[in-house]
Amino acid sequence: MNLLNLFRHPPQLRDLTPQDLDNFIHAQDPVVIDVRTPTEYQAGHLPKAVLAPLGTTLQHITHVDHERPVVLICKTGHRSQAAAWELLAEGFTHVYHLKGGMDHWKKYEKSQQR
Repeated sequence: MNLLNLFRHPPQLRDLTPQDLDNFIHAQDPVVIDVRTPTEYQAGHLPKAVLAPLGTTLQHITHVDHERPVVLICKTGHRSQAAAWELLAEGFTHVYHLKGGMDHWKKYEKSQQR
């Protein structure tokens, strides 16, 4: 893995806001991949999210159709960008990520509870 990819946004990667992601999950039924550590995942994750820590992501999604939408999630959005580079290089064509990561999602959740 190229560490610079943590800070480079692949041109084909599509950003989703938390509200976009909420709608997208209900409309498209994507594969949701959480690339954080097991400890981070256990502390809270999105429903149906599959744990596939960065560096092992491809090993966990060998069964996924390359045409199916894939949403990548991490804490702040950097690890999901790095994972996106790997998926795009392997031929996945519909790759998205939660811009701002779970930190942004938690703020969104709180705003919905008001």
